[in-house]
Amino acid sequence: MSGRIFISLHASKRRGGQGIACVEIVAYLSAVALKPCVMKSLLLVFIGLLLPASARELAVGDMIPDCELVSANGKPLRISSLHGHAFAITFIFTRCPLPEYCPRLTAHFKEAQQELAKAGGTDWHLLSLSFDPEHDRPAQLAFYAKAHGVDDTRWTFATGKHVREFGARFGLEVTTKDGLINHNLRTVVVDLAGRVQHVFRGSDWTVPDLVWEMQKAMRK
Repeated sequence: MSGRIFISLHASKRRGGQGIACVEIVAYLSAVALKPCVMKSLLLVFIGLLLPASARELAVGDMIPDCELVSANGKPLRISSLHGHAFAITFIFTRCPLPEYCPRLTAHFKEAQQELAKAGGTDWHLLSLSFDPEHDRPAQLAFYAKAHGVDDTRWTFATGKHVREFGARFGLEVTTKDGLINHNLRTVVVDLAGRVQHVFRGSDWTVPDLVWEMQKAMRK
């Protein structure tokens, strides 16, 4: 016989203007104990329900938050200014020494820029965001962009002090230890209305994958 789980979710009294929510999970087992992996999954699901919206990782269809940036030309830029276009965001830093990380993402964007231009659509943009604002200031980003053949009417390099927090909404993780930056990889496609179309994890995705998602985003 399988185990039965009873779950109750309730809120306790408010403290200091903030509600304190509690989850009680009680498993009544008849014959077979729940596997640890099952219990872990259930706990993660219900803990996720208690997190504020600003702390949860965004899913397909969610509106993306705004973020204040500075572009490679030194001008202020907001994510919200790109609404009305399908756009792709990737997260990099120009000093990245690993070929399969930031350099590969930049190379993919360069090829995607060419393929999207060939397709003839106009409602698209590419955005490379540096999470290393102390080093990747506008002059450095402009130098890096020029070295990679960027058409700055279609592809923008930018940075900002909140890029890491913004990227975390898509699962980006960045840590700095002893002056070295460690990070994972996220590339996000956003539709015309500013909603998440797709999130690529890692760097194994292909340029046709990105172009296909961008074309779908342009039709929404």
